[in-house]
Amino acid sequence: MALIEMKNITKDYHLGETVVHALRGIDLQIDKKEFVAIWGPSGSGKTTLLNLISAIDEPTLGELKIAGKDVRLLSDDEKSEHRNQTIGFIFQGFNLVPVLSALENVMLPLQIKGASVKEAKKQALMRLEEVGLSELIHNRPAKMSGGQQQRVSIARALVNNPSVVIADEPTANLDSETARMIIKIMRELNEKDGITFIFSTHDQRLLDNVRRFVRLEDGRIVHGAVNT
Repeated sequence: MALIEMKNITKDYHLGETVVHALRGIDLQIDKKEFVAIWGPSGSGKTTLLNLISAIDEPTLGELKIAGKDVRLLSDDEKSEHRNQTIGFIFQGFNLVPVLSALENVMLPLQIKGASVKEAKKQALMRLEEVGLSELIHNRPAKMSGGQQQRVSIARALVNNPSVVIADEPTANLDSETARMIIKIMRELNEKDGITFIFSTHDQRLLDNVRRFVRLEDGRIVHGAVNT
């Protein structure tokens, strides 16, 4: 069974009397353990597509199933549960809490779910070790480089053991050496833990390392291919 199934998905936004057609008839299937890039120019619909996959937004028309569940039939609470249990997020701007240490930032999703401090700390330390930050666990974001902050973001995205990680331009603010390191970490986690990664990106460095890419233009899929 596919992890993500989209059939004839459209998404419209109403801005006053203007209708913006963000997505137009999207058919897309993403299986478990894939490493997929959604790419295209600004305004092509990449972020809208990720928002639908993460149940932050709903399609205007069409069928969207995630792990066999019809998203349009879920209540708001069920959608929140879906995001908390199934999805990890990595953001272009890192979105770390500035007053918390690296360890506390990674512990936070588990504590929100009600995990004990002991259990949250154990899981957070494991994920921080995986991304090579064991020596910086007490540093706050202001005391870390951009690459280190993004590694904390990856650890935070993984601490709930999600089925899928959604990453919005994860290498956009990073230099080439740091970007290659981040891509390598994500690829290893995909292969080792079987986590599905779905990216939006303009970054050719990332496109060269994904197994499959889907190109959007004007809300439509215009090209999809598997890297060899």
